[in-house]
Amino acid sequence: MTIPTVTAFTALTAVGTTNFQHLDSGNNIAFQVTLASVGTNVVVRLSGSLDGANFFTLQSDVTLTANGTYGYVFANTPVLYVRGQLVSISTGTPTVTIKVATSN
Repeated sequence: MTIPTVTAFTALTAVGTTNFQHLDSGNNIAFQVTLASVGTNVVVRLSGSLDGANFFTLQSDVTLTANGTYGYVFANTPVLYVRGQLVSISTGTPTVTIKVATSN
């Protein structure tokens, strides 16, 4: 069993999108989303792409209302690129940190 490589995106503190990450291999994708200093809530989107230019949502947008770390796993999802997005902030000045790992 190969240990997956974990990639950390630059933390998001305003509405916007992380850079994308090219995935070396693996059909199983795990995202770790850590939220700090949340006001009311934030909405986060996790996306995949086959070409690094056109991204699609891997699941419905997620509304987070409490500080903490959240995990999202996508089994049998053969995308070549992934990214995270902070879609909206209700109140406050939150920090959203997203990490991704893949495995076969």
